[in-house]
Amino acid sequence: MVIIREESKFEFETKVVNNRDSFILNVVRFILNYLTRFSIAGIVVYVCWIAIRNYHYWFSWHVILCTFGYLPLMAESIMLFLSDEVWATQISRTAKYTVHGILISVGTVMIISGDSIVFHYITPGYHLYTAHGITGFVSMICIILSIPVGIAVKYLRNIKHYLPLSSAGCKFVHNILGILGYGIGIMSLCFAFYTNWFVYYTEYESRILALTVTILAAAWTMNGAVVSLYHQMKSLIF
Repeated sequence: MVIIREESKFEFETKVVNNRDSFILNVVRFILNYLTRFSIAGIVVYVCWIAIRNYHYWFSWHVILCTFGYLPLMAESIMLFLSDEVWATQISRTAKYTVHGILISVGTVMIISGDSIVFHYITPGYHLYTAHGITGFVSMICIILSIPVGIAVKYLRNIKHYLPLSSAGCKFVHNILGILGYGIGIMSLCFAFYTNWFVYYTEYESRILALTVTILAAAWTMNGAVVSLYHQMKSLIF
């Protein structure tokens, strides 16, 4: 009887410790989620203020549209599926897919519009000779390709017999295209901080701060998506 009591006490103490650790972890992640959002908001204000203050009738719109497309629209569409995201847990999974699709679609339209402006007004081909231009173009292609795959995932039950991939395969392709599109797009934004136009209108210190905040915010934004992609990969391989 004494041994049983001791074991029960140990199990109770272990449960209390686990609950405390889980609570602390959730609080930390909650704080990091919203620090990330504040950081993203700061970058958007910083970049768009420079574009508006030094307004050029076409180039400024490239900066504004692409920045809003990636931050916050694409970022929020990815964070929507974090398991510890407070507001997202209040809606159904079907509603999450709908909100995700809307955010991705609006963000993609803004990115395409912003890139089209610069492709049209800058000397043809010049934009694709820069690291910023190449990464931006590749990102745009990945995001565009992810949309029809995402639609196929949403309506998988209706069209699964017509698809060459399994349901898990479709989800994996959609996720990897989305992660690549967003990640390479953030890379393009980081390169943008060191283009001639941006350097001319900003100080060295502000660019370093913007670069650091952008990288950290994007890394945290993608953490859940990357973990999910890893588990999908394991399920497909094994």
